[in-house]
Amino acid sequence: MALRPTASQARQFAQLVDRLKPEVRQAFMRAVVDLHANVDWPALLAALESGNTFAAIQALNVTEAAFSSYSQALTNAFLESGTATAQMIVATKQASIGLRFNMQNPRAQEWIRNNVGNKITGYVQDQILAARTVIESGYAAGNHPHTIARELVGRVGTGGVRQGGILGLDGPRAARLDAVTNGMKTADGVQGLVVDGRVRYKVNKATEDKILRAYRNGTAVPARERVIAERQYSNALLKSRADTVAATETSQAVMSARNESWEQAAEEQGLDSSQVEKTWRHRRGSDGRQTHIEMAGVKVMGLDTPFILSDGSVMQYAHDPAGGAKNNINCGCDTEYRLVRRVS
Repeated sequence: MALRPTASQARQFAQLVDRLKPEVRQAFMRAVVDLHANVDWPALLAALESGNTFAAIQALNVTEAAFSSYSQALTNAFLESGTATAQMIVATKQASIGLRFNMQNPRAQEWIRNNVGNKITGYVQDQILAARTVIESGYAAGNHPHTIARELVGRVGTGGVRQGGILGLDGPRAARLDAVTNGMKTADGVQGLVVDGRVRYKVNKATEDKILRAYRNGTAVPARERVIAERQYSNALLKSRADTVAATETSQAVMSARNESWEQAAEEQGLDSSQVEKTWRHRRGSDGRQTHIEMAGVKVMGLDTPFILSDGSVMQYAHDPAGGAKNNINCGCDTEYRLVRRVS
C-alpha cells in the first residue's frame, strides 16, 4: 500500500527554492561587497610595485569570514527544508508525531561541514588562485602596478564604493575578464578577441559592439570606452556567478535536507528504509542534460539505493553533492519520497 503525500513534494521543493534563493544570492553579494570594502589599497599597490605577489594577495584580505552571511543563509535553507519535510512526513502519516528535523544529527552536521564550510574554503582558495593568475598575467604583459590593482579590485564608483575587478568571480570567469580586459588594450589584442567575425567570449552587447568596432578599424578599444566596457563585463560576470551560486547551492541545500529528514525518520522512528521509494523528477525545460532527461520518472526502492545515471554518475537524489558540478550546476530536478508499506 503506497501512502501518497497530500501536497506535492515537487511544489514544496519549487516554493522553497524560489523563496530561499534570493536570500542566498543577497548573502553572496554581501560577501563580495565585504571583499571590496576590506582591500588594503596602499598595501596592495606597494606590494605590486615591489613585485611581491604574496604580499599583494595578502593585501586583498580574502578570508572565510567575508562569507559569514552566506554561510548562515545556506545553513538556514538546509534547516527550513528539513523542517518542512519532517512536517510533511508526519502530516501524511508516514511517521508519527514528534518527528523533528535535528540539525545536531552527526550526519546533518557533516553535510554542513562539507557543503557549507568546505565550500567557502574552496571559494577563498579559488579567489586567491584567480588573483595570482591576474597578477602574473599583468606582470607578463608589462602592465603598470596601478593597472593590475584595478584589474584585481576594480575602481571606486559613485558613493565611494569600489566595484569591478575579479573579486567574487570564480577562476574561469576571472580568466575571461582578464583576457577581455587585456585584449582590448592593443590592436593585436582586439584581433585575438574576434573569431570569424564574432567576439571569442560571451560579453554584454555594449562591450561586443566596442570590440567589433575596434576590430574593424584595426585599433585598440579607446581608453574611455574600455573603462566602461571593463565595468560592464565585470558586472555581467559577477551577476552570472551570483545567479549560478544561488540557484545551485539553494537547490542542493533544499534537496539534501529532504533526504536527511527521511534518514532521520528511519533512524528515530524505525521506518523500514527498504520500503522507501524514491522517484527522480525532471522539470521540463529546466535542465537540458540528456542524462537527467533520461532519469525522468525513474524509481528506486530503498532509502539508500542510489540512482545510476547513464554516464556512470551515482547519486542518492537529485542535487546529491556526490554527483559533482556536472550534475548539479543550475539543475532543476528534484526527488520525491514515499513509504510503500507491504501488506502481508
